[in-house]
Amino acid sequence: GPNGEPVERKLDLKGSFHNGVTEVHDPSRRACIDQANQRRLHACRHEGWDAVLVGNLDLLGAELLPALLSFGVPVVHHVGFVAPPYPVASAPLSPQFRIAPASEAVRTSLIQAGFSIPKNRVVYPGARDDLLGPAATGRSLPSPLSGPAQAIGTASHPLKLCFAGLLMGSKGAHTVIQALVILRHQGIHVRATIAGAAFQPDYQTALEELLKRHDMTGQVLFCGNLNRPQLARMYGLHHVGVFASIYPEAFGIVAAEIQASGLALISSGVGGAAEVLDHGQTGLRFEPGNADDLARQLAWLAQRPEDLQRIARNGQNSVRQRFSVRVSSLQLERLLQERG
Repeated sequence: GPNGEPVERKLDLKGSFHNGVTEVHDPSRRACIDQANQRRLHACRHEGWDAVLVGNLDLLGAELLPALLSFGVPVVHHVGFVAPPYPVASAPLSPQFRIAPASEAVRTSLIQAGFSIPKNRVVYPGARDDLLGPAATGRSLPSPLSGPAQAIGTASHPLKLCFAGLLMGSKGAHTVIQALVILRHQGIHVRATIAGAAFQPDYQTALEELLKRHDMTGQVLFCGNLNRPQLARMYGLHHVGVFASIYPEAFGIVAAEIQASGLALISSGVGGAAEVLDHGQTGLRFEPGNADDLARQLAWLAQRPEDLQRIARNGQNSVRQRFSVRVSSLQLERLLQERG
């Protein structure tokens, strides 16, 4: 796992994630994979599990759920996509089975699809706030997030911005680059870091060409995919983190990680990501895909260091109180102990 946890990958997928999602469509091949997975799960029935936590089933399918329920322990399916993972008729009726949406947005989608989900079943994914921020990295955040309040966005003291996510159109990195171009024409200096693996062919190349056309190549660093410690250090070098997704996401853990790191969050607020921030208090919101609106929010923060400090501080406190992995773990434990 990302922090050295032992992980056993015994189940076969009905497809792959190479260059996007590719599914196996042949019915006989899918049936063989299901049978092999059922046998492997059957062999685990007597290993003394206390509970089973199911994440996104993606290329596994709801066919696994009856086998997991045969363990005789509570099974919680934590649904991390806005779209329902399977038809309501495919959901097990066992009192040992519970669905936990990853946000209110996911819960609403499930209810619209016919599922009955109590409000107290929402369990946010949980940010590892213990691994983020100055206390974890041992490094102070850049001024004015630490030290006296002073305006930023000048050549000698640029606004430092970061983005983390797969480099694909739906994640909105192009909106960030377009906003940087707008700020350059307004005389606001920005240095940006874009972290994330390329997911769509030529997407990063198009971003780099846009920067080149505006003579901004040296202002943006593409640093590729980062592991968790590297990501924590990267966040700690910036003032602002942008969550720019265009299409609704279940939650958007990156937004909570930005806040946990002590940065000011500017977010498109799509789907469950809207639940992470209170506009003007724990973050700022811009219209998804609207580079002009994003540029306005960035310029506003650059010129108001006291508000930059306040929003960053409020966001970090909000994550600790509502969206940390500790809070989520306690919610899961409560859910697993519920009587059906």
